[in-house]
Amino acid sequence: MRETLEWLAASVAGSIDQECAFSERAAEVGMGADGTPTCRIDQAAEDLLLRLMDERKVPLNVLSEEAGFVDRGYERTLVMDPVDGTYNALMGIPFYSVSLAVCTKSMNDATHGIVRNLVTGDQFYAEKGKGATWNGKPIHVRKCDLESSVLFVYLGKFSAATANGVLRKARRTRSMGCSSLEMCLVAAGLADGFYLHSEVYRRALRVVDIAASTLILREAGGELYDLEGNVLDMSLDLEVRANCLAAGDVALLRWLL
Repeated sequence: MRETLEWLAASVAGSIDQECAFSERAAEVGMGADGTPTCRIDQAAEDLLLRLMDERKVPLNVLSEEAGFVDRGYERTLVMDPVDGTYNALMGIPFYSVSLAVCTKSMNDATHGIVRNLVTGDQFYAEKGKGATWNGKPIHVRKCDLESSVLFVYLGKFSAATANGVLRKARRTRSMGCSSLEMCLVAAGLADGFYLHSEVYRRALRVVDIAASTLILREAGGELYDLEGNVLDMSLDLEVRANCLAAGDVALLRWLL
């Protein structure tokens, strides 16, 4: 399965510019299954992945933000976000990814996950029970030192007022616009946590956004929580949304929530 996921992720990274010119990326080409507008870059990446899966007869169903659930007759499902961080991609900011996870019934039964930066080629991978890697090297979360803490915080238009309290607690904060990669950097020990609280339910995270990065985080020693401090799970349903705290150290729960 690892070889298949790496092939799919690398294929998107190597072909997206040929499939979709930069000047055409932002064009709206329809409405996705999750109820949000579909940009040409998202559609091009998803079409490529679906075509490749058919060509190689990959034995997985598909759940994706544009196509929704595609029943291909298998037990397991590839939960995919062809382009996470779409707005970064539209602006030319080199921080957006393809995110792929193999699940059966929910995010928490994921067995394999890969997140690849579509510009730099940086690749994060995890297999359940076997740890997590960044470009093939093992990664681990770090112990949080509150005096020098670094947090990724969602600061978009729909961020809740609680985000301001988080900003004032951390020594340094960043808002990068790609949840999958931000969570992977927490897994790699470059930051202590990722906090997202949207006051608009439909702007919170979907399972396609974070299924892969959640497995990577957990295999690196971290955990993903809802904002009540419970371990977060999400069903394979695009209608379900969640706010969250991705923590490298459980001490963040007492400090932030």
